Amino acid sequence: MKFQSLFGALALVVLSAGAFGQNGASAPPSPAPAGAAQPVGVQVTARSTALIAAPMAGQLMEFPAADGDGVKEGQVLARFNCAQQDALFGRAKAELTKRQDLLKTQQALRALNAYSKAEFATAQNDVGVATAELAVAQSAVENCTIKAPFSGRVASTSVRNFQFVQAGAPLLDVVDDRDLELEFIVPSAWLAWLKPGAVAQLHVSETQKGYNARISRISGKVDAASQTIKIYGRIEGDTASLLPGMSGTAHFAGAQR
Repeated sequence: MKFQSLFGALALVVLSAGAFGQNGASAPPSPAPAGAAQPVGVQVTARSTALIAAPMAGQLMEFPAADGDGVKEGQVLARFNCAQQDALFGRAKAELTKRQDLLKTQQALRALNAYSKAEFATAQNDVGVATAELAVAQSAVENCTIKAPFSGRVASTSVRNFQFVQAGAPLLDVVDDRDLELEFIVPSAWLAWLKPGAVAQLHVSETQKGYNARISRISGKVDAASQTIKIYGRIEGDTASLLPGMSGTAHFAGAQR
């Protein structure tokens, strides 16, 4: 009887210890895999980039941008020869004014009860058509000028001033060189311990400098073929010497050495 009681008590202690290790707060965290001691490649990228294409076919009359130039948001990057578009806009504007005057005359006659319902309805419709035509002409004029969507730097140009280009042809590439991001590709097994907020020590080859970085987000998909996943990070501190496209290596804090 004593032996059975002792065995039962011992079994209870073992089961309780197992349950505590599974659900209790003192359960040890998943250790980083041994492979995490190896550095991983990292690339500096710009969060905001824009490959700007021609919104219309025509001849460039102003193209001041050159590779490496800094630009401000709203700055003119290109301007087309738009003499025809300007003339059509002026014509549409004059036509709208004419139709509005005719409608005012019909409204005055209506107030005197000396009007034709058909002519009044026609005048109203004509104003609507002229308003739409003016909007189309204004849109064409607005396409004659291309402005920078954000402040940054010109990364490349594909055309020259006075060149004739087709609609959709690439003109220049603009990047925001102040808002930089890091891209890593790591083994998907690292997701057991690598979370947003994890700290990394970064070394950039081009500058030969070290930087502190922090993981900001993790891709929503694992590459099934390579069993890797892309993660993103932000550099903490001064990034004035960095450019998109630079690369280097990174070590993650907490990884086994």
